[in-house]
Amino acid sequence: MSAYYAGLDLHKRYLTLCVLDSAGQVIREQRRLPPTLEAVTAPLPADGMVTVVLEATLQWAWMHDRLMALGHRVLVAHPQQLKVISQARCKTDPIDARKLAELGRVNLVPAIWVPDAATRERRLRLRGRARLVRWRTRLKNRIHALLAEENLAAPRTDLFGAGGRMWLAAVPVPAPFRAEIEVTLALIASLDAQIAGYDRLVRQWAQTLPEAQLLQSVPGIGPFGALLLLAELGTVTRFRSSRELVAYAGLVPSTRSSGGKTAHGGVSPAGSGWLKWILIEVVQTLKRRPGPVQAHYERLLRAKGKPKATVAAARKLGCYLYWMLREGWSYEEWLQREMARTGCPVHVLASPVGAV
Repeated sequence: MSAYYAGLDLHKRYLTLCVLDSAGQVIREQRRLPPTLEAVTAPLPADGMVTVVLEATLQWAWMHDRLMALGHRVLVAHPQQLKVISQARCKTDPIDARKLAELGRVNLVPAIWVPDAATRERRLRLRGRARLVRWRTRLKNRIHALLAEENLAAPRTDLFGAGGRMWLAAVPVPAPFRAEIEVTLALIASLDAQIAGYDRLVRQWAQTLPEAQLLQSVPGIGPFGALLLLAELGTVTRFRSSRELVAYAGLVPSTRSSGGKTAHGGVSPAGSGWLKWILIEVVQTLKRRPGPVQAHYERLLRAKGKPKATVAAARKLGCYLYWMLREGWSYEEWLQREMARTGCPVHVLASPVGAV
């Protein structure tokens, strides 16, 4: 059976396709195809196995899934690594499509790990819930700002609790401010209802996944945090080491070493932003509780400052979670093994307060 390699350059309004044979000869080249599955599959050879290579842009998932369903082999290339491997002074859509096909032919595609449909669904739902919470926080901050403009401060710690709402309803403010507050409160109530729906789904999912129960043994990790960690990680076995996991989260600082001199920079903006975010959120709880994460954080706090110490603690936590998931240990079991390995006593409080 003949082997063919197709490079597909995806755009929102059109596609560019280039098909090579096993010798590297161009046998098909289609420019500005409509962004439909039929337009892509029609030019593909029917007398052999076709490997389709596309870049991980915004539109890659739907094309990947449909081509896989038709029996094609599909590789999704990492955009940043692709630039390192294949750079050119002349860059056009046909050239990009041919480069993708050529990388597939010589087996040099920097392919990303593609999560299954269930994992992608969880990512979509959990990220959606996190976005709603962020929007609600902005709206609450807007009400605080309106009160500050009138030199008013809520006597309650929680302005949006029962007592705070009663005070907010009675506080004298000008009519335009009152109208703005009422509209913002209505939006907050709508978001509360949507977030509650997400939370019901989160609790159902968390009860069906043993790994989620395992992660919830960590102080600071609740059902949502556990599920988001699992969704962003996918499967922990795809990482060869704990360092690979924290690098994927974008928590490893850059290093430049030359001529006997070594300098460390900041962490990379690349990686999973959601995974980095949830690890740092969990650290906000763990750095206040006796344990190895708190000890690591406090050791670096004075020398490095709060931001760098927090990122370093999140990196350490990511390594711990890697081994917990890899070995099936709870947090308490991992701590006992760590204590036996290092000989240092580790004290852990039982109730995981402030879980996300």
